[in-house]
Amino acid sequence: MSNAQQIKGFSRQHLANSLTNKKFQLILFPTEQCNFRCVYCYEDFEIGKMPNWLVEATKTLIHNKIPTLEYLSLSWFGGEPLLAKDILFDIAEYSLSLCEQYGCKLSGDLTTNGLLLDIKTLTRLIELKQNSFQISIDGDKESHDKTRLTRSGRGSFDKIWARLQDAANTDLGFAITLRIHVTDLNHESVLNFCDRYDKTLRKDNRFNLLFQAIADLGGDNQEAITSLTSKKSAACLVNELTQRYSENTDKPGTNYICYAGKPNSIGIRANGNLNKCTVALSDDRNTVGKINPDGTLTLNNEKFSTWIKGFTTLDSWQMGCPLSYMNSNSTVGDIPIKKVG
Repeated sequence: MSNAQQIKGFSRQHLANSLTNKKFQLILFPTEQCNFRCVYCYEDFEIGKMPNWLVEATKTLIHNKIPTLEYLSLSWFGGEPLLAKDILFDIAEYSLSLCEQYGCKLSGDLTTNGLLLDIKTLTRLIELKQNSFQISIDGDKESHDKTRLTRSGRGSFDKIWARLQDAANTDLGFAITLRIHVTDLNHESVLNFCDRYDKTLRKDNRFNLLFQAIADLGGDNQEAITSLTSKKSAACLVNELTQRYSENTDKPGTNYICYAGKPNSIGIRANGNLNKCTVALSDDRNTVGKINPDGTLTLNNEKFSTWIKGFTTLDSWQMGCPLSYMNSNSTVGDIPIKKVG
């Protein structure tokens, strides 16, 4: 990409897409319950499914925004969003109907553990334009089953791998990113999984790998998290494998813009609170407002502005991870960070 197409390392098109009011990303938590208990998870699972009033309020919000939109993106998060398929399907069906009526393009993605992604569910999601998925894998079976446990304490690898193979054996149009978690303890297992992937899924362009080192994002099981992260040995393997599986090594990159820093992205939690970030769920700075029963949004403008302040500085850290930036700076731009009761 030429310098004329960039501003301070950011794609001009990406900046424009992040600011336009013709595009809208809605991050939805249909439930905050989960059928897994991963040892490093930062969530507390205190909130259940969206109540009926909130489902209807969300649909009203979408109804009110669609006429002015060219593009609507629904991102499903949790908990495990597929534990609330009824809510997910309801909102997605309603959104698709409106988008077809107003000529608005609809897309959708799910962050899911993959256990409930059977072919029937996958097929219906694709019909509803919700066809992009991120599924976490913690190496091959022997390490994955030690860290990504079901709520009953069982390993989950075999069932998830079967779901992936089932999907691969269809001609359905989807994109599945396997987020490979690397820890201090699972390097050999990650390499074993890569061998498995190379022999089975790599030639299928509907699948790709994303390598991430496990980080301490909070949660109750600090002892387990420390055992996985304290040696800080994962980053080197992540970099090596990212290069090995990258399809764009010869193309110059552009700076990343986090969804949490974009003015046209907002999250609705299962209790009606509005968030910018899907990680810092218990952080007061991240509760930027609420959705009302009539579909309108009540925003704390000071908090909201704090998250999007990077667009006034174009600082790559501030834009790439507003949360990390705020945690290391007492102010963001000229807006002080403070708790609002």
